[in-house]
Amino acid sequence: MRGRRRRARLSPLTVIGELLLLGGLGVLGYIVWQPWHTGLTVTAKQTELSAGDSARWDAAAAPVQEGTVPVTAKPAAGEPFAVLYAPAFGTTYANRIAETTDWSTVLNVDEKGIGRYEYTQLPGEPGNFALAGHRSGPLINAFREVMNLRVGDPLFVETADGWYTYRFRSIEYVLPDETDVLNPFPRLEGAPGEDQILTLTTCHPKQAGSDERAIAYSVFEGFQPRSEGPPAELLELNPTMEGTQAPRGDQS
Repeated sequence: MRGRRRRARLSPLTVIGELLLLGGLGVLGYIVWQPWHTGLTVTAKQTELSAGDSARWDAAAAPVQEGTVPVTAKPAAGEPFAVLYAPAFGTTYANRIAETTDWSTVLNVDEKGIGRYEYTQLPGEPGNFALAGHRSGPLINAFREVMNLRVGDPLFVETADGWYTYRFRSIEYVLPDETDVLNPFPRLEGAPGEDQILTLTTCHPKQAGSDERAIAYSVFEGFQPRSEGPPAELLELNPTMEGTQAPRGDQS
C-alpha cells in the first residue's frame, strides 16, 4: 500500500502573492461598489427620505405671517432639519441637512450627509448659513458636483416653514485653516447684518483630495411658505416633484 503523497509546502512568495491577489480583488470590489452605492442607492434613499420630510412638514405646518421670512428653529445635534435641492448637481438632486458637521453622526451617514456649522446662522437669519459635505466620501458624496454651479443657478432649502431660494454667486479655493469663510459675512460684497448667505464647503480636488477647500457662495433671493407649495422654478427644473407636494388648500 502506497503512502500518501505529502503536500508540498507553500513558499513565502506564494503566500504573499495570494494575499496580494485577494487584496487586489477587495480593492477592485470596493471601486465597483462605492460609486454604485453613492450614486444610486444613497441618491434613491435621500429622495425617499426628503419626500417623507416634506409630507411630515406639510401635515404639521403652522401659518407664516405674509411678507415675513421666518428663522428656522435651532435643531438638536445630529437632527435633520432641512433639505437642499440643487438642480445643478442633478435634476432630481435632494439631500437632507442635519445639525453639526460631525463625521460619524452626520457627514458619513447616508441618511444625512450635509451638516450645518452650528456656530453659523440658520435659514432666515442675516449672515452666513454654512454647510459642509463630502465630495468623495466613502458612503455619501453630497457635494460631489459643486463645480457644476454657474452664476445665477438656484439652490433651494426646504424646512418646516417653507422654501428659501438662493442664487449662486461665486466659488473659491482656500486652505483648510482659512476659516473666515464661515464668518457671519464671508468674502462677498453686500450688507453685513442684512444679507443672507448660503455657503457650501467641501474638499478639493474632487478625487479623494483634501489639500484645499472649495467654497461656493450663494445669496438669498426669497422665501415661499409651505401653504404655497414648492417654488415654480424648482418644479420646472425637477419635474419629478410635480404633484408630490401641493399648496395646502389643494390637499385632500
